[in-house]
Amino acid sequence: MTAVDTPVAAGRPRAPASVGQAVVSVLVIGLVVGPFVPLVYSSFRSKPVYLPGGVFSLGGYRTLFADPAYRTAVKNTLLFAVGTTALAVAGGTLLAILCTRTNLPGRRAYGLLLMAPSVIPPLGLIVGWTAIYGQGGYVTQLLSRNLHLPVWNLSSIPGMTVFGAVVTLPVAYLTVRSTLAGTDSSLEDAARSAGAGPLRVIGRITLPMLRPAILNCTVLIFALCLEILGIPLFLGGPSNIDFYASFLYRSWSNSGTPDPPFVSAGAVLLLVVVSLLLVVRARLSGAEQRFVTVGARSGGVHRPLDLGRWRRPASAAIGVFIAVTSVVPLLGLVLMSFVRVLTTLVAPWHLMTSDNWHAVATDPALRRSITDSLLIAVGGGAASVALVAVAALIAHRSRFPLRRLIAPALMYPRAVPGVILGMGFFWTYLMFTPGSLVRNNLWGEAIALCVRNLTLAYVVIQPSLARIGVELDRAGHAAGAGWWTVARRILLPMLRPALLAAFVFMFVTLLGDYDPVVFLQKPGTEILGVTMLQHWSTGVQGPVAALAVLQVVIVAAVLLVAGRALRRVDHA
Repeated sequence: MTAVDTPVAAGRPRAPASVGQAVVSVLVIGLVVGPFVPLVYSSFRSKPVYLPGGVFSLGGYRTLFADPAYRTAVKNTLLFAVGTTALAVAGGTLLAILCTRTNLPGRRAYGLLLMAPSVIPPLGLIVGWTAIYGQGGYVTQLLSRNLHLPVWNLSSIPGMTVFGAVVTLPVAYLTVRSTLAGTDSSLEDAARSAGAGPLRVIGRITLPMLRPAILNCTVLIFALCLEILGIPLFLGGPSNIDFYASFLYRSWSNSGTPDPPFVSAGAVLLLVVVSLLLVVRARLSGAEQRFVTVGARSGGVHRPLDLGRWRRPASAAIGVFIAVTSVVPLLGLVLMSFVRVLTTLVAPWHLMTSDNWHAVATDPALRRSITDSLLIAVGGGAASVALVAVAALIAHRSRFPLRRLIAPALMYPRAVPGVILGMGFFWTYLMFTPGSLVRNNLWGEAIALCVRNLTLAYVVIQPSLARIGVELDRAGHAAGAGWWTVARRILLPMLRPALLAAFVFMFVTLLGDYDPVVFLQKPGTEILGVTMLQHWSTGVQGPVAALAVLQVVIVAAVLLVAGRALRRVDHA
């Protein structure tokens, strides 16, 4: 018996549906908006809020603008953001067109492999790149010593820009590819029938149709670049280069007063800029619909553009790109976890050691970071999906007065820099009495991480919910069932595949995320990302590589099991 056939119990629920809907709505909106209120308040205080004698003051903002290090961090961030956005958008657009609109050999496999940077835990990819392409990296040394080529500097702004483009390229690729999938190819077919070559078709027809999508992902990637923390902390350290987020982190961590007001002021300014970019992106997303040509053949079979003699060279170039950006760094990461030091002066098999893995197995902090991260990924992922599922039902399948606020609230957290969200939760836990219950334990860190990633669960669940006809709701209500009964007995069972996919997405993300916790972690509440960051800053690299490999293995295993489980659920 399917979910549609399941009889719905008649009768009224024990409590009015609006009561439960109000609780869920206030919880979601409060979790998202609440942390920013004390953050803004603290930025206008002359002293940290826990010190007596503070008054309203703009001193934090004046101190911030007068700091030369702040101005340098802003300049570095803008240079990085502009360069990264340009490379990622250009590369992602080109790859999306090649894999979607041409007869490129291996395009289906490449479509999956190009997503590797978004699946690999971020710090693992950074460590892998450092081990291979850093100034002391294996490939860097190999080319410099044997071929006498100039050494590139991965710790420079151009070097970090290249790596940032690799990390954000999947965003542009997915955005452009999804637009191409919903765009009719008849105009391109007509142009080819008139004798236009592939380059002319792409330049005159395909790219103009993609203009709104390209602008959309440009704004999104630029906003993401403003909040990046791991790249400047791992790669910028040797060159003393700070970006906006790392400047806030170092100012907070290295100050005699752990939380100076000017750091909160900097966080508020970045929050305002990112929010404005989100408004711009929302307008671009709305305008994008006017440029999509949908016809009878949209999304159907179309005649791919013939690349001619460039088919195989283009395919080989993409294969090399994937190998250089993802495969080789992963191999370097694994190798780094099994050697005392990775160098070209001595063959790796002469430097093999199990000490790095022994440290992971025996060091209490490292071992605790693994178990804590798994607890948050499993428990937090399940709780987040349950909350988002109910919130999505209220937002899209109810008449509750606050329902129109829920969807924007669910979309906002992931766009906010994680460092800023973490600072907001720090102040919230400090200023309000209930916050003391979670201030110095794993619960507080789990809440911050889960709130940051509510967006991911929502973007998986909402499209599946939109495909379920409202007639099922009406049939349940006609049979006498209340809103909660219809949600529990009809809608949620039909959303089972989406709920499982959302849980897997949350698990993978929560396992690798760390930005919101850098201000919250205390001894005894370690998680993988922050522990790796702290150990790397002290020069302990081998155990960090081992932890990163462990992350990659866990993610790969979960994705493999989840893929099989999703296939069984779809066939059930």
